[in-house]
Amino acid sequence: MNSFLELATKRRSIRKFQNDDIPNEDIKYFIDAAVRAPSGCNSQCWKFVAIKDKEIIARIEGAVIEELEKVLEIKRSELSEDYLNSKRKAVSFFAKAPLVIAVFMTKAEFYDKTMVLALKEQGLEDEDIMKLFANYDLLSIGAAIENLLLAVEEKGYGACWMNEPAIAAERIKEILEMDEDDRFISLIPVGVPAYTPRSKNMKELDEVFKML
Repeated sequence: MNSFLELATKRRSIRKFQNDDIPNEDIKYFIDAAVRAPSGCNSQCWKFVAIKDKEIIARIEGAVIEELEKVLEIKRSELSEDYLNSKRKAVSFFAKAPLVIAVFMTKAEFYDKTMVLALKEQGLEDEDIMKLFANYDLLSIGAAIENLLLAVEEKGYGACWMNEPAIAAERIKEILEMDEDDRFISLIPVGVPAYTPRSKNMKELDEVFKML
């Protein structure tokens, strides 16, 4: 197995971490790998915030749990305390990592203005146009995060790509003092794994691939 495929195969989502500090040089390496990802129209429509400050992480944790409670309030009478406790842990385990990376998306614009104007004259709005082109802004963020996760794995750390904290997107954006147009996408806790992850079941290649 070549080194890249081995790296991609070894990568697993890690949810428990040791307390070891992560040197700033390693953090910059993760982000340097992330920003080398391809992006739609070379928009480079991303921003990353590396957070070590425990007070800031705790504020984000509190915001996420509070917003979770609001989301589940309508179903509260139907939910067991075991479920609620489990869900609280599932959305906030990032707070126990020595490093949390927040990922934001900035506005991306399609390179061909003439085509955009033509589509708008047919009644499409900006959101419709982005969907037509397969939401290349979000795809770009996904590519950057994958690069980041592989860089984390290469350096011997573990991480988890979390999207559920987006229930507190606006509050996280405010806590981190981001620009108004920045859209929160993900939190990625990073650290030395506190356990060895199990291998995962993979679909057979012929289930997801065909050659014509």
